[in-house]
Amino acid sequence: MDKPMNTPDNPAASTGARLTRSLLRQPLTIVHVLRDLWRDIVRYRHLLVEMTWRELADPFAGSMLGVTWSILHPLLMMGVYALVFAVIFRGSPEANAFDFDFTVQMMASYLPWMAFANAVLSGCSAVRNKANLVKQVVFPLEVLPLKTVLACLVPQVVGTAFLFVYSLVRFGGVPWTWTLWPALLAFEVMLLGGLVMAVSAIGVYLRDLKDVLQVLFMALFYATPILYTERTLNVGEGRAGRIIDAMLTFNPVSWLVRPFRDACFFGEIRYAWSWALFAVVSVLTLAFGYRVFRKLKPYFGNAL
Repeated sequence: MDKPMNTPDNPAASTGARLTRSLLRQPLTIVHVLRDLWRDIVRYRHLLVEMTWRELADPFAGSMLGVTWSILHPLLMMGVYALVFAVIFRGSPEANAFDFDFTVQMMASYLPWMAFANAVLSGCSAVRNKANLVKQVVFPLEVLPLKTVLACLVPQVVGTAFLFVYSLVRFGGVPWTWTLWPALLAFEVMLLGGLVMAVSAIGVYLRDLKDVLQVLFMALFYATPILYTERTLNVGEGRAGRIIDAMLTFNPVSWLVRPFRDACFFGEIRYAWSWALFAVVSVLTLAFGYRVFRKLKPYFGNAL
């Protein structure tokens, strides 16, 4: 008599059953991971706020304006960009229903990119630079990457406020899709939270991680639709055009940039699949990064 397919003697069936059970448990595992992370955030919320404030204030310690520079810097930078790209080097924006100029197009994409790059690069040393806190048994180390994320998002929030006022004053209004910006920011916090927790944990062991990412990000900047859009980029026909189109499509940073550009520049959801991918990948990245951090955390003391 033939052996039943679900018997232990059938390796293929046993392996398939284990994989099926693992896949069925995966959504529940993600929920548990996110629940544990939320508990940590609520438990250490006051410490997180204090550490974020210090992260913003420490670079300007001793200066006359102090932490105010953390707001003035992005405001002045956005003002310079507005002057340069609206008056001096006038770029050619993609046609849109609101007659927004190249400054709005570029800022809408550049602001989330800036927060992404700064958070990930700063996160590489977020734990390693706090060796004295790592060796304190009672200190909640999860606060270190999270305060890095929050501090790096401040310039984006300030710059977005500038972009909103600029669009309102110069063009007389903003599209309704601006109301979706807070939801996009929430997903961005999750995405950066997961990425920074992962790279901060890995960066304890790989000291060259930041240098490698800096080179990678230089290439990613030009491979991401920030200074151009998919329609204004003149790639021509043929193989080269298909390669560049695929590069833009499968570049994961484009999934972050496109929804913000849709909301703040186009005033419509042009890349719905990018919105969906952005939301799903953000949640999965947060769960993954938190698990990596928790797995490696017990060995930080020995590595440092």
